[in-house]
Amino acid sequence: MSAESPGSFGPTEPEDAAPADDAVREVLIRFREAATDAPSDEAKLHLLDLVAREMTARLGRFDRETLVTWREVGCQQDSDGKSAAAVHLLSQVVTDMAQELGPADPDTLVAHLELATAIGNSGDPRAAMQRFQELLPALTAVHGAYDARVLTVQVRLAANQAKAGDVLTAVQQLQGLIPWLQQNLPVGHPLVGEARCALARLVPTFRHLTGTPNGTGLGPIEAVAMVHRLLVWDFASDAEAKTCMDELGRFTGKKGIASRLTSVPENMPAEQAAAMLLA
Repeated sequence: MSAESPGSFGPTEPEDAAPADDAVREVLIRFREAATDAPSDEAKLHLLDLVAREMTARLGRFDRETLVTWREVGCQQDSDGKSAAAVHLLSQVVTDMAQELGPADPDTLVAHLELATAIGNSGDPRAAMQRFQELLPALTAVHGAYDARVLTVQVRLAANQAKAGDVLTAVQQLQGLIPWLQQNLPVGHPLVGEARCALARLVPTFRHLTGTPNGTGLGPIEAVAMVHRLLVWDFASDAEAKTCMDELGRFTGKKGIASRLTSVPENMPAEQAAAMLLA
């Protein structure tokens, strides 16, 4: 397999390459799926990159599975904080998918979603918002309003609205979306957690902007969101986590949040944990 650096789009397929048989295709797909169980994000990215390059050589650059794998490489780059590289790679994937699979193909639309996400993470939330807004009608037309991909666009659109400075609108959107997600997605779906964490990050700023006194408490959606964020430890540092616990205590009037948190049983749902912490 090629040892080229991640971020390039892989080797060009040989013009005289023989078509790969189904067995080769299935093995490469299994390797791609195995990346999910890699011991680290770095290992996952490395394995996905190797599989993508091998697929390019064996199946061809424009094969659907090759393109899907390169899309996953870009997503993992973004997840690892390499958002600029992800934007570069996913832009090429979107172009090739639109050309080979069609602009309305489900895989092409998902690539658009991931590209918009990476653009927002790279520091351009307004460009990301525009892409999400343009993508939403197309995804809805293909999958329907209740589809997880459609709902993902709405959650990430709200998150980028907040990054662009419109915290009030973002909070209102997330407050309405979270019950909708819970109603239309399976229990424990990761998008519910993503939306809750996005809202929890905004609650302190929202309360400050609206002049909400600390003693007025939290609504149930906001309280569960802040507790969920603590349960999954969605923080860059322990100091950030402590700030969240202090804020939750001030907003609810409850003391000893940190010590109560240690007594929450593993895998307890956020709703139950919030009831336990804030009783």
